Order: sequence, then structure tokens, then C-alpha cells
Amino acid sequence: MQKIVLIAVASMLGECGKINDVYIDRSTKYNIDWTSAADSSSTSFVNVYWNSTKHHFNNDNFGAIGQYDYWPEAHGLDVLTDAYKRTGNNLYKDRIYEFYEGVKAKNSGRFYNNYYDDMGWHGMAHLRAFEATGDTRYEASAKELWQWIVDGWNEFDGGGIPWNHENTTEGRSKGVPSNGPAAIIAARRWQKYGDAEVINGLNNLQWLDKIYNWMKEHRVVQQSGRVYDNFSDTRGDWTYNAGTYMGAALEYYKITGNKVYLNDAIKTADFTTSTLINTNNKVLSDWAEQQDHDVNLFKGIFVRYLTLLIRHKDLPETNRKRYINFLKNSAQILWTTGTVKSPVILFGYHWWLAPTEGKAALRTQLSACMLMEALALLKEEGYLE
Repeated sequence: MQKIVLIAVASMLGECGKINDVYIDRSTKYNIDWTSAADSSSTSFVNVYWNSTKHHFNNDNFGAIGQYDYWPEAHGLDVLTDAYKRTGNNLYKDRIYEFYEGVKAKNSGRFYNNYYDDMGWHGMAHLRAFEATGDTRYEASAKELWQWIVDGWNEFDGGGIPWNHENTTEGRSKGVPSNGPAAIIAARRWQKYGDAEVINGLNNLQWLDKIYNWMKEHRVVQQSGRVYDNFSDTRGDWTYNAGTYMGAALEYYKITGNKVYLNDAIKTADFTTSTLINTNNKVLSDWAEQQDHDVNLFKGIFVRYLTLLIRHKDLPETNRKRYINFLKNSAQILWTTGTVKSPVILFGYHWWLAPTEGKAALRTQLSACMLMEALALLKEEGYLE
């Protein structure tokens, strides 16, 4: 059967993909070519959001510039890297090259930032960009960012890295947003550099152990896998925190082979895919999604780390199948009801609702592109039927 990219009219299905309140199973109704969907999504993203003069991403598809937007730029670099690794298309490699000086200039001539979590996103993205392209500027900036991040660790409240530099002398405002990315960086740098890299007296495996165990002890419910920043407030549960904790657990498992860490990742994946969703259609969702808001980027981060878990050879097949079906459901609903495809591809911040007035903010577009790239990768590697 020939595969096509299906353009569906959202109004025919209603807000949540239902007709007369009956849920539509798109897995049997549609045959979406995920490679074509990712190609068109990522190409459109670069063509519409990239500022060809300043060499950074605009804040929306109308060319607005968020002058102090720093952390979404890192995820833009991640999407460029995803697309380049998958396709080998120099369109993406050229933008990765230009990004370095463009975003650096936008951020006052360096990659240092007041927020440790924001530097964490860049630290991960820069290392990936270096590994994908061989551009040694990114190797240098990734190391520099990592030094700045580690400098934030303090022993108030038992350790951890705070949200920003104003919190370095107190125990408040420490959470997964800063520590999750830091743990992943530590793990990846250990795997890449080993004992050759020592930061503030510790090698990166020691930093991974400190940061990961702080999160696990202070920000995770061991029995369920719930990841939180405020235990008493479920509205402090976010998909991106679950994603980076899960990603850190998986990296720790790769290093040690200790199944405690694989089980940590699985518990969090199970909790998130059953809890942080729209109950009508089982689509991944954060409660506070709204026009042009940070929260709209969170889902894509979770997708990134769930995809890595899916691709790990030691994941039990029952879990793998369940996670694949979960991502596929979210992607099918996004592509068929949450997307405008003419004149350019734009995505809704709720993945079951298309954007209105022809506008989609950068964070929204990033999350959706990550999902499309994830499905294309899974298809390419044989995980999708």
C-alpha cells in the first residue's frame, strides 16, 4: 500500500478527534509516512523560524524576536541536529554552523547564562552538535558550559544545583529542571572523555552519581516513578522533568549495567504516559499549555528521552510496544488534527487542536518537530510497522 502524508481537516473530527463522542482509533484509519512528515516539518521549521540575518531562531512564524529567549534556542539546535543526523541534508548542517556565532551574539557574546537549567539545555545540545558535525567550537562551548553548571552545586538541603545564580547561597529553588540535564551531561561526558576530564575535583561519573542520587532522593516517588518539583502540588509535575530524569537513569544504566537504573527509567515512563496526558485522547499534555509559553516545549523534551528508552536493546518488549503506541497515538492526532499544512506547516500547542490565526510560537513548533523526528527515526530503525 502506498504511503502518503495525509492532510486531515480538523473541523471534521472535532477538538479531540471524536465524532459523536466516539474516539477514533487513527492507527487503523490512517497510514502516515513519518519520514515525509518529519522532512516537511523540519524543513518548514528552518525556513520559517530561522533568522537568516541574525542567525538564530525567531520567536514565532511572523518573525518576532524574543531577545532574552535563550533556552529554546538550544532545542532549536537539537532539532537541527536530529534532522541532520537523520537526513545528512546540508541545509541543517549549515544552520548548525551559523547558530554558534548567531546565538552567542544574541546572548551578549557568550553562552553563559544566569539560569543553570538553561545552560544545561545548551550543554547537551552543543555536545550533540559537535558529535554530529565535528565542529570543534561546540566541543569547547560544551565544556565551558559544563564547568559553569558544576560550579552551581552546593550542599544546602543535601546538595543539588539551584535554578539560577541568585539561589547559590540557599537551599531553595533546587529542582529537576537544573539537575536532570546536568546528570545527563555528566553521564555523556564520562562516556566520551572518561577519567581525562575532572571538574572541581570530581570526574564526571562521580558528578553523575551525586546529581542523580540527589534527584532520586529528593524529587522522585520511588514506588510510582513520579517526578516532581513540589511533592504537594501535582501541578508541579511536568513532562520535561520526567524526561530528563528518565534520560539520566538510562544513561546511568548504559554505564553501569545496573538494572536499578533501567527500572527507574521504566517506572517514570509508565507514570508519565498514564498520568500527564489528555484523558480524552491519551495524548501527552502538560496542564498549563497556552499560547507562546515555556510549557509548550516540555512535551518534546519528554519525547526525546522516551524515544531513547524505546531504542535501548534491554527494554522489555511489552514496554517497548506500549511506548511506541503511545508516541504513535500522540503523533497521529497531532498530524491529523493539530496541524495546519498550508501555506506552511504549523502545529498547535495542544496536540489535538490546530493553531488559530496562522500563528505558532517557537516553543510549540519545537515540541512538535521533535515528535515528528522521533517517529521518523523509529520508522527508519524498524520499530514501527
